Amino acid sequence: MSNDHLRAVIAAQPILDNVGDLVRLLSQLPTDMALALDEHVRVDPAEPAQMYTITPRLVGMVDYESGTPQMVPGLELGTVYIPSDGDEATQAAAAVRRDLLPENDLARAQARIENGDLQAGLKDLTGLLREVGHLLGESAKWLARGDTAVTSLQVEADRIGHAVARITQLADTVEVPE
Repeated sequence: MSNDHLRAVIAAQPILDNVGDLVRLLSQLPTDMALALDEHVRVDPAEPAQMYTITPRLVGMVDYESGTPQMVPGLELGTVYIPSDGDEATQAAAAVRRDLLPENDLARAQARIENGDLQAGLKDLTGLLREVGHLLGESAKWLARGDTAVTSLQVEADRIGHAVARITQLADTVEVPE
């Protein structure tokens, strides 16, 4: 089966709403086609009202079974937020977008930084650090009064708060040369 044919089959079913949709898609694909799951939920932060959907993608995978590693087409199933109030065509277009970032703060920061969007990536990291500092402070509440770990956890939470402030300041001033 050619890659063009595989692309057409997958493009015809951009959203998998139920098991029947998945069965119909799989029945049109080679039974030995590699399968993977995207480890991240993808989201458009600018879209206000969203709902989850499953979307198939044709991806390149490395096949080691032939003795010589070679690229082969594979099916990746991903979870994507799509507009909940959009029509079917709008939802399908959102589901197949390749520019959607991971919903997870750390993965999103990594993707942005690796793609040269340093300012946004650093801001994502500050959000993650802010959460870590908060959790350290919350952890201290579970310890007995007088436990020296309470003070240590609060000190570390404060240090992270200071790091957040410094990184936020850097994020507003750094410029990546073109």
